[in-house]
Amino acid sequence: MEIKLSSLIELNNIVKTYSSGETRVLALNHINLKIEQHELLAIIGESGSGKSTMMNIVGLLDKPSSGSYQLKGKEVAKLSEDELAAIRNQTIGFVFQSFFLLPRSNAIKNVAIPLLYRDKSLKEAKDTALSMLEKWGLKT
Repeated sequence: MEIKLSSLIELNNIVKTYSSGETRVLALNHINLKIEQHELLAIIGESGSGKSTMMNIVGLLDKPSSGSYQLKGKEVAKLSEDELAAIRNQTIGFVFQSFFLLPRSNAIKNVAIPLLYRDKSLKEAKDTALSMLEKWGLKT
């Protein structure tokens, strides 16, 4: 018996269109992509070529207009908002081109917030955040 292992990420015929009034913009046109476990990948292209749109779909921040996105063998379109939020919190890391810090919070709180969503105690989240900031030379 042959066991087929699924790809980590698999995009099949992904289309994304944006509409503004009667204007339609085709941002992604039938994109196919497979990313295997432990594979490193660079997404490059000209400005306006759809890189950010594709990454927003892969990062579960946006949904395709059509096509199929499977993450670890599961069809993403069939997942609830709570399941998508859990995946964004525990599975997918996303480093934005521009940082998105909470302006009313200090660095420790900004780093600690995702840990609180993982049910860490406030003390454990703050200690871990402080440790990470110190490790990367950002403590002060």
